[in-house]
Amino acid sequence: MLLAFELSGEHETLPKAEVAGCLRALNVSYTEQMRSEGFLVIAADIRLGILDTISKRLGMTHSIHEILGMSKQEEREIQKLITNTDISGIMGQGQTFVVRVRGKKPAALEHGLEGRAGEIIKSRGYEVNLRKASKTFTLLFMKHTCCFCLLLHSRVKKDFEDRRPHLRPFFSPGVMMPKFARALVNLSGVKEKELLLDPFCGTGGLLIEAGLMGVSVIGIDVQEKIVRGAAQNMRFYHLNADLIVADASKIALHDKSVDTVVTDLPYGRSSLVSGSFNVQSSSLRVERLYLNALAEMHRVLKSRGRVVIVFSSPSLPSLFHRYQFHIIEKHKYRVHKSLNRYITVLEKEG
Repeated sequence: MLLAFELSGEHETLPKAEVAGCLRALNVSYTEQMRSEGFLVIAADIRLGILDTISKRLGMTHSIHEILGMSKQEEREIQKLITNTDISGIMGQGQTFVVRVRGKKPAALEHGLEGRAGEIIKSRGYEVNLRKASKTFTLLFMKHTCCFCLLLHSRVKKDFEDRRPHLRPFFSPGVMMPKFARALVNLSGVKEKELLLDPFCGTGGLLIEAGLMGVSVIGIDVQEKIVRGAAQNMRFYHLNADLIVADASKIALHDKSVDTVVTDLPYGRSSLVSGSFNVQSSSLRVERLYLNALAEMHRVLKSRGRVVIVFSSPSLPSLFHRYQFHIIEKHKYRVHKSLNRYITVLEKEG
């Protein structure tokens, strides 16, 4: 089966990486066929039930399409493609359809392509329904190719909008948006019912997204007020979590007891750093916290387990070599003019 993922344009590399992490979590083997202008095309043997799970897990993918055929980006070739594609196994008796165009259509193609494509399908005895069609066929334009597809799943934007941080019972400024948090959880490749730890959990944004994916979660934060707020937020979404008021450099968990760690490190905020560090310089204090927290993440993580870590210091990767972490992938995004954030996926060696 050839599948096309329509990726969010909110980041250059994260959406594709999230798809890869999600497929890894679900043990789906695939080969990448093409990536162009917001689309990722893969070849994979996937059951429809698994596709539904993939669609529900992903945060930075707008839609998933099955590719029925490909042609050049010329109207005559596109019409021939649609005419020669057998859709009898797709359209049931009494079902209706609609045709949509996605991607950057060449200027040479005249307006009304959707209608002309629809007329070809209509000529086979199927009815058009522009408002509530049973099936949606899509013409995806990427590179020099037009793909004639069947829309399999589409992300409901309301799902993430309803979980925006300011709509939760407990809110703190500067917290992560749910779509981004979901992508980070998927980057870890964590499976349903596995155990995810966030040692700097804050108000619980990462824990919420992981919990909604059926992942077991543990959250740690040094501030009691924040942990109480995170518990409020988890209950609001009817989710369970083990939440602990503790220092991330002294995690009260057994060695090799956690499947994955996903966390957003505090940056330069002394209120988030335990008073147990008697270091005068704020930057040194934060660096010491990072070092000790990394040591604890390594200790509690199972062999070959992964850490997805978000941080603001470009020098932090130089600390990773002190522990047996292998860097899998790196991403960067700009928060505002004076602040970049870095995402790194690490794997514990041995």
